[in-house]
Amino acid sequence: MPITTQTVAAIPVGLDPEGTAVDIRRRRAYVACSRSDTLAVVDLDAAAVVTHVSVGAEPIDVVFDERTGRIFTADAHADALSVVDAETLTVEARVPVGAYPSGLTLDSDERRLYCGNSMGSTMSILDLDTLETLAVVDAEPGAGAVAVDATRRLALCVNFIAASVTFVDIDTFESTGRVEVGQGACAVGIVPERGEAFVVNSLAGTVARIDLESRTVVEELTAGSAPVGLTVAPQHDRVYVTNRGDGTVSVLSVVDGSECGRIDVGEGPGGVVVDPGDGRLLVANAGSGTLEIVEEVQRDGVEDSATEGLLAQLVGRSLPAFSLPDHHTGEQRTSLEWAERRYILNFFASW
Repeated sequence: MPITTQTVAAIPVGLDPEGTAVDIRRRRAYVACSRSDTLAVVDLDAAAVVTHVSVGAEPIDVVFDERTGRIFTADAHADALSVVDAETLTVEARVPVGAYPSGLTLDSDERRLYCGNSMGSTMSILDLDTLETLAVVDAEPGAGAVAVDATRRLALCVNFIAASVTFVDIDTFESTGRVEVGQGACAVGIVPERGEAFVVNSLAGTVARIDLESRTVVEELTAGSAPVGLTVAPQHDRVYVTNRGDGTVSVLSVVDGSECGRIDVGEGPGGVVVDPGDGRLLVANAGSGTLEIVEEVQRDGVEDSATEGLLAQLVGRSLPAFSLPDHHTGEQRTSLEWAERRYILNFFASW
């Protein structure tokens, strides 16, 4: 699946940008700038920084909760999370967690926030609405990135120093086992319909493919130099892996693990997400101090039989987020506005 891309913008955001989250309705990106101790707020349509919000010391990761309009940063040197109101862009709370929080993920269905605490070797689980700490679960040294598989009722906590993944039951909050991965494990993404997780091993220079039923590593995929970040494409057909050592993003096929392409970006890329509104790739370049917006202009052969089979597995699953212009006002509207409501979609063609 060879691809062709172009850089739409490289926006200066601050020192050592890492985690990035997207606010679809407001058309913003939120970028944790770890050495600026700020959250950069980026207008995605204007490709410009709106403002910087001062948060705790060394914010590494960031997530956004659409329902409450809250932005959460993991402030590593503050041993706490900053909670920022997306409307006022002010810090409304600071929530203590474990030592050196460095990885965040949220489960909007269960209304929970998961935080990996690297120095504490733990994972904190918080209530998204009340900000109450529900549990602190033992992980292993270097606990950081977290992902949740709602289908199997699992949370995966990636442990950088221990080179492992800790499995946690999200109903009981109990650790249910571990699996060894490569050295420097630091990022994770899940493809639930395949029952697989992908874990970036920075020091080993690989991506481990994990079967979640057997909880074993079934394949080691290769990426570029010093991979550190990962995100799964909304179509669940590929994963994007940022390679800090050579300033690139590897595009790996979920189906066979092959590298479909490699995208040149700025220096020291780390955090990476896909904007659900327009499908563009957002890459935080720690070395360049920029948020890079990358647009795909061509992808050959994507509609192969393997990918068609993968897409067929999505039938009956939750509707992926999308946005379209309002026919009357031209305003961009997103499917998240109708989350948890019953509605009818009328697909209409006229010629």
